[in-house]
Amino acid sequence: MSERERQVMKKLKEVVDKQRDEIRAKDRELGLKNEDVEALQQQQNRLMKINHDLRHRITVVEAQGKALIEQKVELEAYLQTKEQEMGSLRAELGKLREKLQGEDRQASQNGEEVKAEPNNDDCLSESEKMAMDLKDPNRPRFTLQELRDVLHERNELKSRVFLLQEELLYYKSEEMEEETRSPQPTPIIQPKPSTQPESGIKRLDFLTV
Repeated sequence: MSERERQVMKKLKEVVDKQRDEIRAKDRELGLKNEDVEALQQQQNRLMKINHDLRHRITVVEAQGKALIEQKVELEAYLQTKEQEMGSLRAELGKLREKLQGEDRQASQNGEEVKAEPNNDDCLSESEKMAMDLKDPNRPRFTLQELRDVLHERNELKSRVFLLQEELLYYKSEEMEEETRSPQPTPIIQPKPSTQPESGIKRLDFLTV
């Protein structure tokens, strides 16, 4: 083998060794790219799960809001009925008070003296005592205790309606926050740059989505 042939073989061997090193470098770079793809896929799966959880939570909040609205409507209707009953009670008490005042005027004109008997209800008005007298044929349909119970129940209903309104506003604000809140994405792993020099082999392009 001549000297020229040995030089040619040497150059060819150098070229082959160089290309082999470049192929190994490309293989390492391809492995890193695959790791990046896997990391991005895991990140996508996490974001999809977060999105699914948020949608489920929004659905639950919407259902709770609808239930609260329905309950609020029912309580308002019930409260309106109680207020109508209260109006009837006030009208009855007004009529009874007028009747008692007329009887008092008639008694004073006739010179009759009304003797007050001591009892435990001295703080009550004559109309209230009349309402509690079950033997009086002109007594109202409701007793004083029933009137107090209705008043107490009405106040409780008003308090419940107020609490329901506050709770409904809370759920609505929470739902708006959930809709406007975007999940914090995890940092995207940047591909590691290759330190190998460019060669005659076509460089592989990697597209990330």
